[in-house]
Amino acid sequence: MKKVWKIIGIVLVWLAIVGFFVGAALLRHHNEEARKVEVLRVEVVDSAEVPLVTANKIAMAIQHAGLMPTGRPIDSVSLLAINNLVESDCFVSSSQTFLDYDGVLTVRLTQRKPIARVITTGGEDFYLTANGHLLPTQQGIAIDLPLVTGDITLPFPREFKGDMVAWAKDNKKNSDKNYIFLLKLTNFVRLVESRPEWGGNIVQIVAERKGTKEGSKATRTTIRLIPRRGSYTVLLGTLDDVEAKLNRWVRFVEAGVVDLNEPNTLDVSYEGQAVWRIEK
Repeated sequence: MKKVWKIIGIVLVWLAIVGFFVGAALLRHHNEEARKVEVLRVEVVDSAEVPLVTANKIAMAIQHAGLMPTGRPIDSVSLLAINNLVESDCFVSSSQTFLDYDGVLTVRLTQRKPIARVITTGGEDFYLTANGHLLPTQQGIAIDLPLVTGDITLPFPREFKGDMVAWAKDNKKNSDKNYIFLLKLTNFVRLVESRPEWGGNIVQIVAERKGTKEGSKATRTTIRLIPRRGSYTVLLGTLDDVEAKLNRWVRFVEAGVVDLNEPNTLDVSYEGQAVWRIEK
């Protein structure tokens, strides 16, 4: 008999434990249903570096899409939908969306960072990022970037904005000469911006298309640099062996053998040479 009562006691204890957890789960579910999102907080992590996205712009986009979470029960709010909407903004590189126990829904994002502004003779105007994204420019926003201008033929439609590497792959344009030149140009800007003695001294990069020889229809694109200081320009030539060319430019300037305030040309396009050309 004692054994039976012992078994009954154990069963009652386990029933009590199960009941406790079931009750706690039901209470928690009830509390979750009752809880609402109190605040939407948008944090632009790199706002001091890049001014392309503002917290207010993202909040307005969330509201316009009908996803504004404030005042709604938390179980009716899709964090994934909000996060996907934020990341669909072409200026947003990545974002995280999460909700804390106090009902604060936070969207934390980083922006794509342009390394140059490109304005072609054909009228195209866009920002270029280090990983090959084309971004539209925005009125009223000033970013201190090298300016790339001149004879640049783009391999994609005029209105294209986005990942040019993915576009070239999808459209089988990887071998297109205009696409290859734009890749080289991107890598060149990324290189000069990584070294203060180069990037800090360049305000404009000019692409010039010239015939390969007199009377020929074939052309090649060369690069001319506009330095930050002085009145001269630097003829870089093609975008090959650029590190050696830039080093020749730096060494020539450091030598101090000419007046850089004269409107002449420093030609570093030939291997092992830095030629000061007097412009008439």
